[in-house]
Amino acid sequence: MIAAILKAQWLSLRRWRTGTGRLGGALAVLAGCVWYGLWTALGAAAYRFAAEAGNREAVAALLPRGLMLVILYWQLAPVLTAGMGASLDLRKLLVYPAPHGRLFYIEVLLRLSTAGEMLLVLAGATAGLMRNPALGSGTADAARAAMFALLAAFNLFLAAGVRSLLERLLARRLIREALALALVLLAVLPQFLIATGAPPETPRRFLTAAPHRAWPWSAAARAGLGTAEAGDWLLLAGYVAAAWLFGRRQFERSLRFDAEAAQATRPAPAGEREPVWQRLYRIPSLLLADPLGALVEKEMRSLSRTSRFRTVFIMGFSFGLIVWLPLAWKQGGEESLAGSNFLTLVSLYALTLLGQVSYWNSFGFDRGAVQNYFVWPVRMRSVLAAKNLAAAGFILAEIALVTAACQVAGIPTPGKKVAEAFVVTGIAGLYLLASGNYSSIRFPRAMSPERVTQGGGGGRFQTLLFLVYPAAMLPVLLAYAAGYAFDSDRAFYAVLAFAGVLGAVIYWLAMDSACQAAESRREAFLAELARGEGPVAPG
Repeated sequence: MIAAILKAQWLSLRRWRTGTGRLGGALAVLAGCVWYGLWTALGAAAYRFAAEAGNREAVAALLPRGLMLVILYWQLAPVLTAGMGASLDLRKLLVYPAPHGRLFYIEVLLRLSTAGEMLLVLAGATAGLMRNPALGSGTADAARAAMFALLAAFNLFLAAGVRSLLERLLARRLIREALALALVLLAVLPQFLIATGAPPETPRRFLTAAPHRAWPWSAAARAGLGTAEAGDWLLLAGYVAAAWLFGRRQFERSLRFDAEAAQATRPAPAGEREPVWQRLYRIPSLLLADPLGALVEKEMRSLSRTSRFRTVFIMGFSFGLIVWLPLAWKQGGEESLAGSNFLTLVSLYALTLLGQVSYWNSFGFDRGAVQNYFVWPVRMRSVLAAKNLAAAGFILAEIALVTAACQVAGIPTPGKKVAEAFVVTGIAGLYLLASGNYSSIRFPRAMSPERVTQGGGGGRFQTLLFLVYPAAMLPVLLAYAAGYAFDSDRAFYAVLAFAGVLGAVIYWLAMDSACQAAESRREAFLAELARGEGPVAPG
């Protein structure tokens, strides 16, 4: 049964077809090679450090903290990036008489898709411990191999339970946005405390003091060093058993969970007036002629009702503000260049964040309904322009909220810097929207509006972001470089104006290219967006 599920998944994910699949697959492979190549290098560094006989004391001191970081990354990184990896699509599997136990173990194996890089680091460190002559061999090596297996099993069972729990919580309206925001803010809380001058004694003591023996990373570290006792092995086994019970219980509860009922919206009572904020969506129809005005209104309404988009939008002016907060504080009585442009930095970060749920894959939430754009008497240029205008409206709202958040946090935001943030972000947005129009046609990917943990473009989006974002930021960076080199605001605004004109030209040319690609690749474009997922849903 497991082999049949994996075969069906392979057939559903196979991209090596003509057109978009071949290039998209190549970009995904390139992104994977770069990403896992970096982690392989880190695992090799861990091997060299742990295998050096002269590092015995350093290894003994750092190993428990390193294993702690491995466990925390394994469990928290998928949550913070809202990329929970692949998982079983239970709605497609419950119709078959498959034992729940086997489905659970497939789900556990799929947790490797969220933090497989941690296995590389853990394997490198374990191999280094086995090679270190100062730590013994033989029975000690067998103990280290057992430590590696138990620690991996603990993380896999725990990650499976965490995912099942979060999937149920994030399926409920309003709770999912609040929970996602709380998790993100909790992750950056230490950085916020340091930036605001909070007493650092507790974090310093946590990082420097010897970990308590009851933690799983402490017991695993003693097993890796060859000093573990029977109590340490019982402790590790107990942690694995508890993680298994937690994961299996949460998985069984997810099998009985009715996601559609949790996501249902309350019908408005008869005669109830439309809220004021809902009337704002009608502004585009008042200012723009149809069909452009109607398309912009439709796009703004649909995005604002999408859980994934709302979560990312909230993260832009909350998480982004806290991440860059240390740059806003003066150090040594002088303000850094980054600190003086804090509002612009956060606005550009929010612009990038919104890309994965809007302009980089602008047809993702339309899915099969995108066929209507080729049936209705409307040009593809109008459709793309409407999606760009809707994205621009949310970007402007994001900058306004970032400015308001800075005011609440007491960060100076003079009018000149506010205007600069709007202009710089708008110019950078021209380049990103131009690239996004092409990527939306060339590399489309269907997205589920209710899946908060689903990204916008997978590996292809990450590759495009890695290649295009530096190029899109280059004209803006040149403007700042000119202002700094000539110590003149005129030089800055002159180069910025040229970057704006160039961005408008590139946007126009990219729009023509995207429209031509939509016509020439219509069948492949529609087929890609209408293609269903296999029994394993990507995260």
